[in-house]
Amino acid sequence: MKRIILVLLATCLCMGVCYGASASVLTLGSTSTSNGSDALYQNIDRAISALNGTVIVKGQTFSFNEAVGARTTENGYTFAPNGNGVDVMGGGVSQVATTLYMALRELGEDIAYDEHHTFGAAFKAGYAEKAVETALTDYSRGLDFRFTSGHAENLSVSMWRSGNVLFCQLTGTEATDAKPTASPAPGVSPEPEASALPAGSGTFYLVTAKNYINLRASASSQAAALAEISRNEIVRFLGEKDGEFLKVEYDGKTGYAHGDYLRLHSTDAETLTVVNCRESVTLRKEPSTSAEALASVPLGSQVHNLQATEEDFLKVEYDGKAGYILAEYLSA
Repeated sequence: MKRIILVLLATCLCMGVCYGASASVLTLGSTSTSNGSDALYQNIDRAISALNGTVIVKGQTFSFNEAVGARTTENGYTFAPNGNGVDVMGGGVSQVATTLYMALRELGEDIAYDEHHTFGAAFKAGYAEKAVETALTDYSRGLDFRFTSGHAENLSVSMWRSGNVLFCQLTGTEATDAKPTASPAPGVSPEPEASALPAGSGTFYLVTAKNYINLRASASSQAAALAEISRNEIVRFLGEKDGEFLKVEYDGKTGYAHGDYLRLHSTDAETLTVVNCRESVTLRKEPSTSAEALASVPLGSQVHNLQATEEDFLKVEYDGKAGYILAEYLSA
């Protein structure tokens, strides 16, 4: 495989002559998947299509989630296995993010990673030798892959799939055309300690941004900022959604926060409902996808919230059994 990649890279470098003095092929990254399903390749191809042709502008933070968009059926995604082997909406997209990361890391210190999550010990997809080499993304949970390029040129992204192998080529360019970003720009404030749950009843969300997000006067990233909401702060959802923004209350102020950076904080809800799965989810003995299965919990079932969080899992009780379910499958 390495020989094939070197041949392809040499070909790309030869092709770089055609770009002229204002462009040059810089690096090529690749990953391969085995036993990929049609659903997996559907998601991969959809994400590749969204990324192909984008420009990473020098000095500007690039967001994978903003470029690729929400993983929904409306955007052409379906259920497929993720890196842990669990069927999720948009499964396989993290392999695309990982392929981009493979190309970026060849640029060394030119790239500053603003937000980079990796899979844990349960990683089983095999498209990376080690889980720490992956780039885990999840639009619904606000897990993004964000970085800032300090390379002398802007970087044009070319992505494609050949069979079960994904390729990402970065080409130096003077062009600055990039897909517009709608999400709030990340700030530079220090990360605070997690705050206590606000008083009062309702549905609460946790801020998952790198540093902070803005509470806006209206549902627009251009609207006036009413307040800065730091990472791990909790806001109360007021039941209104306008596009990608949720109307929330924070520190006595009412405004709009971008949904990309909010995750349901359900520790206040006594009962949770199973969502976002095809038929059922697994109640596990420990907070791990490889832990012993205690029960299969059907879609739409209600579980009792035991108000404990471990990594990406919530501890719940179902049919007399206490165990853990991934938080992405539970809603208040």
